Amino acid sequence: MWGVVIYASAFVRPRLRLESNPDLIALVAFYGLAALSVLWTTLNAAAIMKGVALAMTTFGAFCLITRIDVDEIVKSTALGFSILVAASAFCAIFVPDIGLDHSWMHGGQWQGVYESKQTLGFISAYLMFFACYRKMTGQGWAAFLVTFLLASTCVIGSESRGAGAVALAAGALLATSLWSINCMRIYAVLPSIMCILAGFLILYFYTTGYDSIHLGDSTIDFTERTFIWQYAISHFDDAPLLGFGINGFWTVPSIYDYFEQSHGWVLDNYHSGYIAILMETGFLGYLLFVASVFLFSNKVLHLIATRSINRSHCALIIGFVVLSFQTNFTETMFLRSTMFTSLLLVAFFFATCRPVSQANLPPS
Repeated sequence: MWGVVIYASAFVRPRLRLESNPDLIALVAFYGLAALSVLWTTLNAAAIMKGVALAMTTFGAFCLITRIDVDEIVKSTALGFSILVAASAFCAIFVPDIGLDHSWMHGGQWQGVYESKQTLGFISAYLMFFACYRKMTGQGWAAFLVTFLLASTCVIGSESRGAGAVALAAGALLATSLWSINCMRIYAVLPSIMCILAGFLILYFYTTGYDSIHLGDSTIDFTERTFIWQYAISHFDDAPLLGFGINGFWTVPSIYDYFEQSHGWVLDNYHSGYIAILMETGFLGYLLFVASVFLFSNKVLHLIATRSINRSHCALIIGFVVLSFQTNFTETMFLRSTMFTSLLLVAFFFATCRPVSQANLPPS
């Protein structure tokens, strides 16, 4: 399907042309390394498929953003998410055998048509964000209220309070960006700041060996997520430069089995996108990732200064990137080759790799 879509896009006239500047080069280098990292895994079928899928969908994201208007992408995404979230609410209420999470950790929470309650929570949170954007750019009140209330109901039903709070914060960021250009400039550097904070968090677990965060007499483990973080980081020295490769860490039997024997459970998930990048692409991959994020922030500031990008589109991109980077502190969404929100993040990164030139836009 992705191959058909990419082939069809070749016949569509590009709406946006990108330049081979350092920001584009760093972004392509990072995703290229991630796709090629399958070569130093055990080369099982799942790893090869993930590597191929990541390469294909990353190129698909490039085709998407260069050929379709940003507002059309948001409109279609919001419609698709609305259908899936509505189906999830229906299943949770009327078909509980499907719509409720019956696992021992999440008994009774909504998961809808998704594999986990976390996925429903964060997809609903993204839908809340897109509903806010569409309202601020001209959508009527009735459509906004229906979409926003449906999404917030699923956030509550899945008990993903963190996702809902982050979505509301991103909505506030979106509103203030459209209100103040200075706020937009401040928000543009938030992804870089979050990368630095993630680096300090990784360094904390690497140097201390603790499996939780200790603040005075308090111990914070984010519902035992820190157990996974510390365990993964403890194996960093086994493959420091290039990492274990895509799908190359949890598929090592000794690593998987030892965690399960120690804790009685294993999720096959880092629960942190930053740690996923570090462990699967190594120190080199993390450096390329951070470089691409810093260049993204710098490029956005230039685009704002030269008015080379539509203001509402810029606010959308910044808000979405901040929402994604915040989410990746406790969930793994970076390098997810078939998760549409992850592909949309790549597409929005590509959207800023345009030439910096004085556009004939009205003053901000």
